[in-house]
Amino acid sequence: MFYLETPRLVLRLFQESDAADLFRIEGSPDVMRYIRPPAVDASQSLARIQQEIIYNQSYPGLGLCACFEKENDTYVGLAKIKHIDPTDDIEVGYAFVPEAWGRGYATELTKAAIEYLQANFAGRRIIAFIQAENANSRKVLEKSGMKEITSVYPGREEAVVFEYF
Repeated sequence: MFYLETPRLVLRLFQESDAADLFRIEGSPDVMRYIRPPAVDASQSLARIQQEIIYNQSYPGLGLCACFEKENDTYVGLAKIKHIDPTDDIEVGYAFVPEAWGRGYATELTKAAIEYLQANFAGRRIIAFIQAENANSRKVLEKSGMKEITSVYPGREEAVVFEYF
């Protein structure tokens, strides 16, 4: 089972019992502002977790992870560490509940994900996508050592693309 730790966070693959937690992210217009329209109810988050469980069987070591604070086991967000079809590239992404914003978790998580991917998926490109107006995520990716690239990524023409070199 995929599992990753940072100094302050524990990440593990989402389980069906985490649907309400995932919905706290996916159902929040504030959190989803730069990602996609928010989910309408928790059943959509449960369906996504069920799809992710199937994904995890096909792609060991990658997936959508729930993030918890080590100190008190409180759910704070998600990490996306998944391959990008039809390429061999791997996308790193994150989203946190608003009460966890501003604590440096996104940078900590992104750095740990990059380190994990370098150790376990060497040679594969590490990519992140953001919307141009998302200044906070731009700062996170830059602090994590990622650089904006000028090329357009197929299927993500509207996104600003970052790559770890």
